[in-house]
Amino acid sequence: MTFSSSPAKAGALSEGILVSTLTPFDDAGAVLFQPITDQAKRLAQIDGVLGIAINTTERERLTLSSDERVEIIRRTRKGLSSGQLLLCCVGELSKAVTDDVLACQDAVADAIITFPAKWEQGYENQPLEQRLAVLADLTDQLPLPVIVALGNGEKRRSALRDEIIALAQYSEKVIGFDMGADDNVLHYDQDYYALKSIDRPLACLPSSEAALFHNLNTGADGVLSCLAFIAPHEVSELYQATREHRFCDAQVIHNRLSPLIGLLAGHNQQTREMIYREAAHYCGLLASTGARGLTGPLSQQLKTKIRKTLDNIGLKPVLELP
Repeated sequence: MTFSSSPAKAGALSEGILVSTLTPFDDAGAVLFQPITDQAKRLAQIDGVLGIAINTTERERLTLSSDERVEIIRRTRKGLSSGQLLLCCVGELSKAVTDDVLACQDAVADAIITFPAKWEQGYENQPLEQRLAVLADLTDQLPLPVIVALGNGEKRRSALRDEIIALAQYSEKVIGFDMGADDNVLHYDQDYYALKSIDRPLACLPSSEAALFHNLNTGADGVLSCLAFIAPHEVSELYQATREHRFCDAQVIHNRLSPLIGLLAGHNQQTREMIYREAAHYCGLLASTGARGLTGPLSQQLKTKIRKTLDNIGLKPVLELP
């Protein structure tokens, strides 16, 4: 599985799931590097896992130094097989991320994930053609393929989607889209069909939890999922069931995951991350629940609810390494 030719680039993202992982920290806030390799190895052995995406939580990424981010890439790569992909989020697309992308390339990442939020700075009053030419020139100079991360529908300008579509038409370096964690199925459908109107292969990768079943049935190409960090077997099976048109089986898997998905609803991003950390740690996939920069622990009541929910669901365990 490589990104050696343009048609294969999107196809390489469209054969299973990419797991968005979290970084383990000790109680003093230091990164636990060895467990990063261990968790990558355990995820890599699961059928349907194409690879791992790291630093996709913007809050966590900003707490890490450049050297730490590079070392996390290297430690994750050590846990993957040669045929599995490693995606790295580098933040907002601008000239400022060029050094980060070069570091990702040196650490043997396969592609970057980036947000388009501020790419227009300094060009807001210029014609669309000129703005797009600047952005296309920037992406074409980057040494790795680009996956554009769309924000939640209600948080972005309605015109931005059209401009991103135009960017993908301008730049061959854009190979796909992280469709965002937006649970609004109307937003997803509008984005999906608009992006698929582009006349070249581009992968649409949903990140939503509650709408994942809908998005897969709409025709998502792969999955880029933090939910898969807790339930990798189940998300992989859900993906495969929809690909094989076994919709009743897919619905059963989705319904089984619903109590876990419900735990994440109605919380801010910081609390959601803490819930993910608690759940992944309880499932044995994260070495510690600690994180740099998070204020205040989860309540004991919520911790108990998380553990009880996971016990009731009975997720398939991720095997220990030999």
